[in-house]
Amino acid sequence: MARNKPVVGPIPRKDQKTPVTTKPKGLRCWAFSFRFWRQIEFFGLDKAQPSWFVSLLERLTELSGLSVDEFRSDYSAKSYHRYHEIDWNQKNIPIARSDLHWIDRDYLDNPDEYPLAQFMISKALGRVVGFWDENDVFNIVLLDPLHNIQPSQIHNYRVDPCSPLSCQYTSLLFDLSGAKNQECISPECPVYAALQRIPSLDHRSDVIIAKVEEGTGELVHSLLASNRVESVNEIIEAGIISFDA
Repeated sequence: MARNKPVVGPIPRKDQKTPVTTKPKGLRCWAFSFRFWRQIEFFGLDKAQPSWFVSLLERLTELSGLSVDEFRSDYSAKSYHRYHEIDWNQKNIPIARSDLHWIDRDYLDNPDEYPLAQFMISKALGRVVGFWDENDVFNIVLLDPLHNIQPSQIHNYRVDPCSPLSCQYTSLLFDLSGAKNQECISPECPVYAALQRIPSLDHRSDVIIAKVEEGTGELVHSLLASNRVESVNEIIEAGIISFDA
């Protein structure tokens, strides 16, 4: 007599629907890539307010919920989002497609298959410029807070100046590069020699991230400011020693 095989999982109900393992065609949602994003003159963020970045993220969030295929075939949706390909013959446009030299040549040299397009952040807050790659990912190339990519007749084809905005990290790298390129009078200068070794990659250490109680951070800064300790490391080591004593 044959034995019944043991049930190793939940028994499906008769009314239980079969799960959908793949999305039906036409329901792929927008996805974005910043691998080709750069700041250049006329497309920098030095004049953007903090709230502008919130508006940008909110627009990307909204579009991330839309179907790619449905959007690109819906004239009203494209019109609402001010979505259209870039007209490189537009009057007073401050750049040419060839100026976007950081884009892979397979894309840049193929404008018919990979045209650049724009969509709005909002009517007053500028545009996002990019292109669809072979995987239907929208690659953001430029952020255009001042509407410079397509100067309009309404504003007399005016182009407003703006420049790249540096973060602390990029500013630090720029300063280090400038210091390393300075000539030193003394060939034995230890500071010059140390600068030339950056980055040495010789430092190996553990990193500790800790949440401290209210007021502890102020106390640490106070100790450092008063020169009673040289570093946070000294405070931690003193605490460890006190526990081992």
